[in-house]
Amino acid sequence: MSGSRYRVVFTDGAREALRELDGAERLAAIAPGALSREALRALLAGTTLGTLLEDLESLAADPYGGPTLARTAGAEDDRTGLLGALAVTYMVSPATQPPVITVTTIRAPKGA
Repeated sequence: MSGSRYRVVFTDGAREALRELDGAERLAAIAPGALSREALRALLAGTTLGTLLEDLESLAADPYGGPTLARTAGAEDDRTGLLGALAVTYMVSPATQPPVITVTTIRAPKGA
């Protein structure tokens, strides 16, 4: 992992939203951390959750280069971006070690 790569973390609300996505049922009987990234990617291929995780990998490599839909009012580093078919609100914290992206909400885009 390079020094410029961001770590992605989820708030409790975002974690709960992950459990509702297509693909989450495939993880029900698997202990957290039991799968490698490659195995997880293969298990979730073709699902909404799998697409989201792939997009989060790209976001972690370049949090300012993604498709930002809007900035959250009053918070410079809070953004909402379209990741796959989902609107994801996240906060970028470049000063932390390691730098962190905190996902706060995951939902269908407005009008969907």
